[in-house]
Amino acid sequence: MIRKSDKTSAVADTEETMNAPPEAGAEDKADAVAEQGADHAEVSAAQDGKKPTSKAKRVTGIVFLSLGLAVVAFLFTVAVTLAVDKFVKKKPVPAFCGISTLIVQTGSMSGTIDEGDLIIVKRRDDYRVGDIITFMPEYASVPTTHRIVRIQDGKFYTKGDANNAEDTRPITKDNIVGKVVGTVPHVGLFFRWIKDDFGWAYIVAVAAVVVSGVIFYKVFAAKKEN
Repeated sequence: MIRKSDKTSAVADTEETMNAPPEAGAEDKADAVAEQGADHAEVSAAQDGKKPTSKAKRVTGIVFLSLGLAVVAFLFTVAVTLAVDKFVKKKPVPAFCGISTLIVQTGSMSGTIDEGDLIIVKRRDDYRVGDIITFMPEYASVPTTHRIVRIQDGKFYTKGDANNAEDTRPITKDNIVGKVVGTVPHVGLFFRWIKDDFGWAYIVAVAAVVVSGVIFYKVFAAKKEN
């Protein structure tokens, strides 16, 4: 049998227990959980901030890689086509899609096309008086670039702009490589410098410096990230 005084004491003890402040350990655990949540939120935010940058880098890398492969494929196709024209078909002036490039070696067209200029020659179906053409004279191993001055009986008579007289022999359409459709001044002088003045050695040296700089930059950047 429980006495009234005992009931009153039990109720008082229960109220004190309910109203008592939480223990220190519980507060520490709650603070730790809150801090972990905040840290997780910060990491998530940082990762979210990095994701767009990483994605953009990947996309940029894919674009540049695709462009590089396309350029390499194009250059390879051009090289193969020119090689076939030169060594298989035995054409004196190889062409890609009917277009050839040549370096002018003499000054017979000075004032219009100078020695050392690069000319762009394109195959045409018909040629007229006044056209500057590149052709292979009979029994010649080097093409000539002169202007058509007259056409007679299916033969083309040519003359260099800087020459005083016409070329000694007329040519036929079969001798014509194509019409000059463009020029790039002095490009041939660069190639002559490479060939005759050891320019290739300077180019190799510059390329070595550039490659070394790229390698050094990548190594330095990798160390900095680590």
